[in-house]
Amino acid sequence: MTEFDETGQPMMDIARGDQRASMRIRRDLEVLKDNSANPEFQRLVQDVLAGRRSLREAAGSAIFGAEMSPRIDQVEEKWQEAMAEDQEVVDEEQVEQYRRLQAEARNTMREITEKLQELQRLQDDLDAG
Repeated sequence: MTEFDETGQPMMDIARGDQRASMRIRRDLEVLKDNSANPEFQRLVQDVLAGRRSLREAAGSAIFGAEMSPRIDQVEEKWQEAMAEDQEVVDEEQVEQYRRLQAEARNTMREITEKLQELQRLQDDLDAG
């Protein structure tokens, strides 16, 4: 069952009930959707924004992974370039926040991958059984 925030928008499942976090996630998803040229990805994100799919479910899809992977790689590349050039692009607190978010994103992606592998094993068992 989809929960709604005080503005009537579906809550983002990964926000864990935090309305401000849910609003930030919604804004980020809107930006991703608006900047994507992939109509399948746009529909997938719109389903999440409308509450028809959870973000966790969408993040586990091949469409989401294919769209996000190059973006994550670009951010990492730019970050490494800035660090290699010894540029001071952000203060230490922001660096630590970035590292925490990066670790969180990796953990979430690992969890999604594990769940997908588990689902695939179950599907294989059903197909074989």
